[in-house]
Amino acid sequence: MSMRESDGGTCCFNQKVKGKLHFNFDDYILPKESNTENPTPKLKPNAVLSLFSWNHESEERKEIKRKRTERAYQRQKKRETATLASNKKENKCDEHFLPADNDTRNVVNKEISEKKHESPKQVRDGDSSVYLDDVLFAMKSQNWTAEEEPCLVHIYRLLYGLQNFTLWAVWEWDAQASEPQGLLFGNRYQLGNFDQCMNAPWAKKQPELKTKYCLADIVLERTDKNVRRRVEKPYYPYQSALDFIEHRPPHTRPLNELTWGACVPSACAPRTVERLLAVMLARSHLGAAGMRANISVTETCQSSDDETEYDALFYAFFGIMGAITVICLICTYLNCQEKELDPDSRKSGFIKAFCLKENSLDLLRMKKEGIEVFYGIRFFTICLIVLDHQIGISNSGPISDGLSSDQEVQTPLGLLILHDDLFVDTFFLLSGFLTMTNLAKFKRLPNPLFIILKRYIRLMVAFAVVIFYVCAVYPYTGSGPLWIRAAAHDTELCRKNWWLNLLMLHNYIDTENICVLTSWYIPCDFHFFVVTVLVYCIYRSAPKLGLIIAAVLTAGALVIPGVVNYIYDLSAVQLFTFEFIMDPRASREFNVAYIKSHTRYAAYLVGFYSGYLFVTYSSKGNLNRIRQKWSVLGTCAALTLMLVVMVLGSTFLWRSYHPLEGAVYAALNRPAWACGVALLVLCCSFGHVPLVKGFLSWYPWVPLSRLSYGLYLTHCLFISRSVFITRNPQHNDHFEILNSTAGVIFWGCIASLLLWLLAEAPANKLLSLCLKRRIKKIMGSQGASPAAASPNTSTSTVPTATGSGHLNDNLPDTIYFSSKI
Repeated sequence: MSMRESDGGTCCFNQKVKGKLHFNFDDYILPKESNTENPTPKLKPNAVLSLFSWNHESEERKEIKRKRTERAYQRQKKRETATLASNKKENKCDEHFLPADNDTRNVVNKEISEKKHESPKQVRDGDSSVYLDDVLFAMKSQNWTAEEEPCLVHIYRLLYGLQNFTLWAVWEWDAQASEPQGLLFGNRYQLGNFDQCMNAPWAKKQPELKTKYCLADIVLERTDKNVRRRVEKPYYPYQSALDFIEHRPPHTRPLNELTWGACVPSACAPRTVERLLAVMLARSHLGAAGMRANISVTETCQSSDDETEYDALFYAFFGIMGAITVICLICTYLNCQEKELDPDSRKSGFIKAFCLKENSLDLLRMKKEGIEVFYGIRFFTICLIVLDHQIGISNSGPISDGLSSDQEVQTPLGLLILHDDLFVDTFFLLSGFLTMTNLAKFKRLPNPLFIILKRYIRLMVAFAVVIFYVCAVYPYTGSGPLWIRAAAHDTELCRKNWWLNLLMLHNYIDTENICVLTSWYIPCDFHFFVVTVLVYCIYRSAPKLGLIIAAVLTAGALVIPGVVNYIYDLSAVQLFTFEFIMDPRASREFNVAYIKSHTRYAAYLVGFYSGYLFVTYSSKGNLNRIRQKWSVLGTCAALTLMLVVMVLGSTFLWRSYHPLEGAVYAALNRPAWACGVALLVLCCSFGHVPLVKGFLSWYPWVPLSRLSYGLYLTHCLFISRSVFITRNPQHNDHFEILNSTAGVIFWGCIASLLLWLLAEAPANKLLSLCLKRRIKKIMGSQGASPAAASPNTSTSTVPTATGSGHLNDNLPDTIYFSSKI
């Protein structure tokens, strides 16, 4: 028992007298009748408010209400009996289809039904305030602390205002979901009306009426002692709904978990919010079944008083990007005005490096080297990746038909989506292919450190800008019930581990807190490039040793994924199921195998070796080496192989799993997919495939394919913002998903264009300028001109082919290398 005394009287909390609650009503005075001018209770000055002084009616009035309640109950019972008898008579011919009375599937919780009518309180015929009275009674039955008194004062005023239909009370109550809806159909998020809660018109003038929006995570647990049988028919209509809620097939969302948005008084602490929601949930249809709710409010509630405070990183981002923009505009103007610039001068190189016109033209240049199909393959691959991420992130957010979305997993459409991570291996193949074609053009290899440095700059500059944006600006770009939960988490991880990303180690160190989830591809690509370049340099200087090392690497790349899968007992593939999309960072397969470089190297090597075949046969000057008939058959075989690999991986979702079979598939599925893509490329390069070659080589794909890297970096930011600023669950409509994907691709290409013009292209050209002057300086100190090629000096035209490996424009057009560098 908790006591507080004041000059006005005494307030007793939970004072039990003969098993009943006893309250002092002297400190809480209610108006005798509704008055719109003074709709809220009057409080005595210098008196502690009694939170349980609601029953001030006379004994005679209570007796009348009790009799009315009993009469209403008897009438309701008679109606139910008559309805039951009528239904039995009408459905007599179908009795053998109905469960027997003693069948456990026909659950009737008699104890709860009796308890429901055990002590009726203020029940009026045809009066909707029964629910509010029930909530009030339940609130009184709780053990409250003195710290919770301000919150309870507001709640009791709210309930009284609802009975009087006062505007502020109805506004606040109407902003939240009174009870969960659509839970059985997979509607996890019960968000209410976020904007109504946060934008009450009187919030500034009436501070005592301020509210805040809180998110509570709820897990429903069964409390009955019935024997839980295996559910053979999950949609049998006469079974217990508890069995249906508890039944969770593999790789589907749980129906006993929900996230509830509550609009509560600003004075309420998280613990009070949890207890208030427990009372409301117990009065819902879910509480009628006797389910126990584990409620937790762990995040900071949002309030209209929360002011947006921009930190130093925010201003630094716009300051730096603004300065770069000004430099680019000035250099563009100077480059257009000065027609006769010395191409070898430092000033000219700097101006052209930041010239928007020059950098824009670089996007439009198409190289005809026989592999023009790369443009179309690259752009359509990134489009499919964006589509997959749109589907996955949307399903992890608020949707109203999660049950039907889970059922689509085992449809033919689901078979084409679950194993779509193979699209990333297409990028690895293209990167390895172009690495080989570019290295093969060097008559004498330069210092590999120069090539590796260029590669690092090409990959890192745009990535660093995106990391900077996530750390500094991203959390300020949206609002909503789930926005703080999503954006704050990503921002916190990037501010913590940004340095791992810059070192290309974030796919090995602290992977559970990886910054920019999809960025694991970048260190993998860089690691592959470094290892491949070093091995190729060894091969050029010592062919036998190089071949031995290459054979060992190839064998390891094929065997290691299967060994890792077998040792850790992992799934054969990383399937994009509900468990994965809800929290990819917590996935064991994701951290152990999916993002590691040593388990993804095989596809890159397939690309490198197919690039060697292309260089070998194209160097003879005749690309039309395969007849059209065989080119078409080869293309069909390639597409069939890719389809079989994708569908076969999706079947691991429901069929029995054997560790050895899973290990074999894990080792071979990615190189097999890469072989299919390589066969398609070679058939189109050395032969003619009607429609396919012309479509994939279409010129509009050229600039779009060069924007693929920036689109890869930014598309998840657009998707996440669109999903997590939503106020209400969305319907999982296929056309709407395609529409949203098209919008993400459009705006992602715009962002990628800005990254290219302001960051990527200037950085690449400045580094090329520095390396070019460094090489000339070294050669000048040796007393030789660049034009005079000595036995230790070679002239090589460095290609600027664009690929998923992003080697385009990494080196100047002509570089003179000395073996002494």
